[in-house]
Amino acid sequence: MKKYGIYVGRFNPLHAGHCTVIENVLKVHGIEKSLIIVGSSNTGFSLRHFFSYGERVQFIKKVFPDLKVVGLPDYRDDKEWLSALDDILNVAGIDPKDVTFWGGCQEDIRFFCDDGRDYHILNRFDGTSKKISATEVRDALIFDRSLDGLVHSAIISDLTKLFKEHWEKFKKM
Repeated sequence: MKKYGIYVGRFNPLHAGHCTVIENVLKVHGIEKSLIIVGSSNTGFSLRHFFSYGERVQFIKKVFPDLKVVGLPDYRDDKEWLSALDDILNVAGIDPKDVTFWGGCQEDIRFFCDDGRDYHILNRFDGTSKKISATEVRDALIFDRSLDGLVHSAIISDLTKLFKEHWEKFKKM
C-alpha cells in the first residue's frame, strides 16, 4: 500500500522551494495520497506571518489546484500540536503510521524526527532543491526586487498586490 505524503509548512508565502517539495510529494505519492497542511493558521498578522491562512491556501491552489489543503493552528507545545495533527489525519481517514512527512530541512521537521515518525527531507540547503526561504521572498517584496525564480510565476501578480496592501497596514502598526 502506498503511504500518504504530507507536507506541513507555514507557506508564508509559498515559494519555489516549497513548490519543489510539493512536486516531489506528488511524484512519489500521487494526488490522491498527498496532503498539504498549512501551519500557523491562527497566527496574528506580523512580518513573519504576513499572509492570512486563506491567502496562503489561495496561493497553493493557484499553483496546485487539485491538491488537498487543510489548516493547523499553533499550540503551546509540540506534543499538543502533534495530537491535533493526528486528529486531523484520523478525521480524514489517514492512519498517522501510514504517512511520510516531507520537509525542506531537518529543522523544519524536527518534531516528526523526535516523535519517531517516517519522514523525508528534500534538503533545500544541499543543492537538491532551490535554496530559498520565505524571509528571502518577503525581503524581495519589501525592497521591490524581482520575484522571478523565488515564487511560481502564476502567483507573482497576486502576491505582489496583496503584499502592497498589507505593507501599508503593517507600516502603520
